[in-house]
Amino acid sequence: MEFFGKLIGFAILGGIAYLCFKNKGFHPDLFELDDGEEIKEMVKGDYWKKEFLWQESQNTGEFAFTNKRILFKGTLLVSADKYVSIPYTDIANIKKSFVGLMFPVAFTITTKDEKKYKFAVMKRDKYIDLINSYIEK
Repeated sequence: MEFFGKLIGFAILGGIAYLCFKNKGFHPDLFELDDGEEIKEMVKGDYWKKEFLWQESQNTGEFAFTNKRILFKGTLLVSADKYVSIPYTDIANIKKSFVGLMFPVAFTITTKDEKKYKFAVMKRDKYIDLINSYIEK
């Protein structure tokens, strides 16, 4: 059990270090936009996917908040979760959440078809407010 705690701590620390030392520039060209869609905000962060019981995998990458949807493009892993797209019209609710038990930097989106997405970004309140402003439109 102690091993898993250290492993989770190392993964979180590694993700934070990666974000700190990674190139600070954004890459809007990574995202394919629909007609009439434009990027309003970009931020680096993580997508945490539930794997098994309490375990989550961390996908580090970039978020693009457009006028139509939330886009995430992972930079480390080659998997189906490397690219996530959630239209604002599909969002049922959004709530604050934690990474691990003590890092209050995440939020969880539940879609109308009950899929859950957990994202971690610094200044999460700013992005929760941004998402809510598009949901209300």
